[in-house]
Amino acid sequence: IRSKGAVDEFRKFYRTLHCPVASTIMGGGACPGDSDIITGMIGMHGSHASNYASSACDLLIAVGCRFSDRVTCDTSTFAKNAKVVHI
Repeated sequence: IRSKGAVDEFRKFYRTLHCPVASTIMGGGACPGDSDIITGMIGMHGSHASNYASSACDLLIAVGCRFSDRVTCDTSTFAKNAKVVHI
């Protein structure tokens, strides 16, 4: 998102959906940290809110990220109830 200059478009996207947004370490800066829908970083070094949201969601939209082991931790339990849309 950042490297392709699409930060403004991404912010419009998640603000329109008004859904929780978690970030990876490489995605930092695409979402302002002071927004009420930003849950923080996801994964091994992530926040409780981000990790809970991914485990409890029924739809996970992943934009411009890769699912490394630091994000998913255990792939058999990561977002196990969610339909994953990977853009």
